[in-house]
Amino acid sequence: MLERLFLNNINDLFNEKKFDEIILKINTNNHFLQNYPDLYNIRAVSRILKLNKNKTDIISALKDFENYFSYSKNNEKKIEAVCNFIATCVANSQKYDDIVVYFKDGEDLFKKCQNHIGYNEKLFKSGVDLYKYLLDLDKAKKLLKELIKNKTKSKVVYCALGYLNNYDYDWDQKKYFEYSKKSIKFFSKYKLKKINEINYSENKKIKIGFISKDFTSNHSITWLIKNVLLNLDKNNFESYGISLTDDAFLNGSSLELKNNFNKWLNFSKFTNIEIISKLQDQKIEILVDLMGLFHPDRIEIFNSRVAPVQISWVGYPNTVGFSNIDYLISDKNLIKNNEDKYYSEKIIKMSNIWNCHSGFQIKRQFIDAPYKKNKYFTFGSFNNFLKISDEVIEVWSKILKKVNNSKLILKSSLNVNKDIILKKFENYGVENSIRFFKKQEGLEDHLKYYKEIDIALDTFPYNGVVTTFESLWSGVPVIGMRGFHMNSRCGESILKNGNLEFLISKNKIDYIEKVLLYTKNQDKLDNLRLNIYKNILNTPLFDAKKFTRDFENKLLEVYIKSK
Repeated sequence: MLERLFLNNINDLFNEKKFDEIILKINTNNHFLQNYPDLYNIRAVSRILKLNKNKTDIISALKDFENYFSYSKNNEKKIEAVCNFIATCVANSQKYDDIVVYFKDGEDLFKKCQNHIGYNEKLFKSGVDLYKYLLDLDKAKKLLKELIKNKTKSKVVYCALGYLNNYDYDWDQKKYFEYSKKSIKFFSKYKLKKINEINYSENKKIKIGFISKDFTSNHSITWLIKNVLLNLDKNNFESYGISLTDDAFLNGSSLELKNNFNKWLNFSKFTNIEIISKLQDQKIEILVDLMGLFHPDRIEIFNSRVAPVQISWVGYPNTVGFSNIDYLISDKNLIKNNEDKYYSEKIIKMSNIWNCHSGFQIKRQFIDAPYKKNKYFTFGSFNNFLKISDEVIEVWSKILKKVNNSKLILKSSLNVNKDIILKKFENYGVENSIRFFKKQEGLEDHLKYYKEIDIALDTFPYNGVVTTFESLWSGVPVIGMRGFHMNSRCGESILKNGNLEFLISKNKIDYIEKVLLYTKNQDKLDNLRLNIYKNILNTPLFDAKKFTRDFENKLLEVYIKSK
């Protein structure tokens, strides 16, 4: 009787959201835990949901989920414990550095559960998230393929396998294109107004909407469109920012971006069909996607004919696969003339580059190459660690071995356990040459890190974009690699448009040789850095006014065609 009263009381408190009281009562009556392992789960969730939670609460919640797994007899509860453990790590790893080490514990739990239960869709989906944070994309893709083999209907799964194959050489563009065409059947088409039922002639200007789930604090896309919006011809165009994320996350460049739109619409609380209805009520004529497959829950909006012209730009540098996305904005360096057939969208090729960077309102200052004071060479990459492929590790390790006493600085926007990366370099015996910098929220603090680098090293096949712009803006040369489709040629296009084509390597051997050329010829390196510092802002990379004129002309061309 006492047990039943206690359990009922806990359930009542949970419904009343009295989470601190729940934790206290379970702690005080912990003798009930042995017979009622569900209490571990309730206490863990209460620790996560309480208003004043801290890192200790999160770690304690993880321990509770482990116990919930260990003491539960029911398989569904074991799965719930593992999924809750992984989700808690994912949700808190960017806030608390200490949490990233618990992903390894999550892997142990996942393996135990998989060995005990076998295939389970919910478990495997959670495992994909786990292995992304463990930087093991092969295992993540293996789970995704198992999900597809078992006929999952999840569009999230199909999108994840699609975009993860941008990170390595497994798929050429033809294979990627064929996959994208097969996966579109999992995306809904909505019942909506037909275009000919909407009176766009009432618009005094061409209404162009930019829709994204990434209008967040200093997100990379904000730097690529901010000044384009600022320079957009207000006589011809009326720009709409359509945000699918709460405005509470606006900060830095994203807050500036909001102010550069003529109108700002926050639709984060609405369903897709509600968003579509509102966009059509606003009579948006050109709708630009800035998300791609990274947000399968929202990209589905573009699977229907919402606006007369629908375009994909900067958010996802590959084909999405939807027939209702009319155009993909690219350039001649990213997609060659005979490759258009491997993209679902018609290709708009900008005159120079597919985007330009807005630059920074921070005073630039030429900095001598750090090797002069350090007496050793420092290489650097501030790309997301997911982009550091096995091929990249191999090449960078060979460089570190060939350049005596050299160092490599790494910094990632994704907070993961650095020991995972270090272990990969350890296989080549260069782990002592690796240094990690912490992610900086402040822009100025972030840009100061480039002062520590002699030569930046781009990742491949998934190139850096904003990091390459940042490096060149700072006067730091970037060594890149030729690619085989749009995604893997971004660095190539940036370097070509920066008049730095000689920094693009043909292959891994050439990549190493280009680095050695500048470490063995310091005068060449000094002259290169000075040349970049003096001239880079005058190239198409940062000429927002020129880019915007070209952008407007291309939009007008496709707009007129749609009439």
